[in-house]
Amino acid sequence: MNKLKGFVCILLALCFTVALTSCGEKPPQEDTPSQTTESTENKEISVLSLNKEYISDYEWYKDTSTMLVRSEYTDVTLDKAMEKDYPLLAKTLAETSVMRKRTMEDEKENFIALATDEFESNSEAFSTYVSTLGVQVRRADSIAVSLLEDYGTEGSRSFNGLNYDTESGKELGLADVFADTSKIPATIEKEIMSRIGEDESDGDTAVIEYFKNTPEDSITWTIDYNGVAFYFTPGDIAPTSFGIQVVTVTFAEHPELFNEKYTLVPDEYVVSLLVSAPFYADITGDKKTEELIISGYYDEDTKFYHAISINAESSEFETEWFSYIEPYYVKTKDGKSYLCVFSVNNGEEGKDFTLSVYNFENGEVKLLGTSKTGLDIKGENIFALPSNPSELVSVG
Repeated sequence: MNKLKGFVCILLALCFTVALTSCGEKPPQEDTPSQTTESTENKEISVLSLNKEYISDYEWYKDTSTMLVRSEYTDVTLDKAMEKDYPLLAKTLAETSVMRKRTMEDEKENFIALATDEFESNSEAFSTYVSTLGVQVRRADSIAVSLLEDYGTEGSRSFNGLNYDTESGKELGLADVFADTSKIPATIEKEIMSRIGEDESDGDTAVIEYFKNTPEDSITWTIDYNGVAFYFTPGDIAPTSFGIQVVTVTFAEHPELFNEKYTLVPDEYVVSLLVSAPFYADITGDKKTEELIISGYYDEDTKFYHAISINAESSEFETEWFSYIEPYYVKTKDGKSYLCVFSVNNGEEGKDFTLSVYNFENGEVKLLGTSKTGLDIKGENIFALPSNPSELVSVG
């Protein structure tokens, strides 16, 4: 078992304040996940309200100051106010939550045993075992809910996608979303070759071989608001030096590939973003897909980000350093795009919470404004995830 060290994109002992929520409603139907019904097509797509729980546990060696294990993770469930409208989805997310917590608890106990043995064998060379899992909400509306689990550290990360039909609560397969799954590898291959270059050895066959040799339940994907995103760890389909690869097969560019039901999305929405991994959308409103990356220099010793770099097209914006960041991409009804970053600094008087709002105009990233704002507290270490674009971008 790998020993995970460091802390990348979640500080789980976090307390945010100020409400930023919205909700929608749609009665359950008996359709199978891949069906498109007349009622779905004619009704407005509504956004769901989800809650995020931050869970942390620290184990020390007996009565010493040596930390054996640091376990930190997040969990996502449907807000109780929406359970009546979507009972099957609520049940599915609750069951997934139980399994996620059990898995992380089992890993923590295993790490404690391993860490204790290692510390007692060689305390001089010992370093804390770290287990981290971040759950990102990629889509949450009356059509589909999609979660992305990000496990590990910046140097060693793995991903897992969980996609559900909102009405039935059933987990979606690629065949539910795609009209023809056989065209997926060639579509992704074309996108990857445009990035790594035609002269890259084996680049033109890596994607085809990956899909041929990888079971579907091992392929990581999420159904987003603008298409289906596929996630690949370094070396999966491109040279390791190219890092994490994310390829989005968009609804706009490939409408013939999808079952129409899942291409219907709300006019405005909020997407939880990964740190140090690309996100693709029509950011500048030019009908073309652009890349957005939020990353930063991360100090493993202090556990702080010393800078955040925001890259969109050829523009880069660098902020001051933070000890925690949680970024969200926001699309508003007027078609504009924003980046909203919740951050916290550990000051002398306690934690300093800030919401920073950036927009993308004329190919540049610009800071519109900041506010002493955080997430709405729903319970002990439980917070309402942002879902209302208008409230998020109002500080700008």
